[in-house]
Amino acid sequence: MARLTDMAGQKRLLWLDHTDYSARLLAQGQAPWLDTAACVAWLRQAQGLLRPDVLALPLAAAAAAWLDRHAELQAAMAGKAKRGHGPLKELLAAEGLRAHAADLVTALRAAMPGAVLALVLPSPRDWAGQAMQRAGGSADAVDEDAVDAAAATVAEFLRLFAQAGVDAVLLRESRPWATDEVELLLELYQPVANVARHYGWDWGVQWPEAVALPAGQGPGFTIAPARCGAALAGLAVPAGFWQGEAPPAPVAGSFEHAHIPADAHPETVLARLAQLRER
Repeated sequence: MARLTDMAGQKRLLWLDHTDYSARLLAQGQAPWLDTAACVAWLRQAQGLLRPDVLALPLAAAAAAWLDRHAELQAAMAGKAKRGHGPLKELLAAEGLRAHAADLVTALRAAMPGAVLALVLPSPRDWAGQAMQRAGGSADAVDEDAVDAAAATVAEFLRLFAQAGVDAVLLRESRPWATDEVELLLELYQPVANVARHYGWDWGVQWPEAVALPAGQGPGFTIAPARCGAALAGLAVPAGFWQGEAPPAPVAGSFEHAHIPADAHPETVLARLAQLRER
């Protein structure tokens, strides 16, 4: 597999974070995460309209929708809140969620076989914190040991998709990494990296600010406002681009990653995307 890296060597890729925008435009503001057929139809329509090279599925959004529908699961998570990774482990062990997630990913691959299929999920630290908050606790309870356990939990969850035709996994970090925690967090996230490598998937990390990665270490690709090392770089398109700022200059060995604002005007979006592609 590893199609993301392979395709990036052949053409300049465009990766769009568009689900909030597409939900407003095409799904009456409610992404149909819990209806596999409706979700596939919606995302296929969005792919046809926006034409990104990557079909990105935000798994945490689907999991959150499942949790909203299943109060008993949230109660079970609350019962595991004494340990920093407990609520996340309870969430990702839920058989109904696991079956639905596997069905959704398999259906998306079957519907759009030509796209690079990427699973997007919060970093183990972020996802453990979000699950803890849903369980009524504090994200501050997620310490180093909890992150370590959360990474193993996420890695085990990803094994569900071994035969689903996945091409890449992206961990999204909500916070920048301080210089003194880069090597530690890369080490803690190794279970996810190991699963990705085992199945031949590209794996990457997204940060709100560029991170200085140690030479020879780090993910296979990165997404940030600037390069983070020698790996394939997804460069974040500045938010001002959607308000008329000039598009960023192309950078060799990179691809574009753009978040479309949920309230963006459709004609503006199509015009701006055309500008990105025409450079």
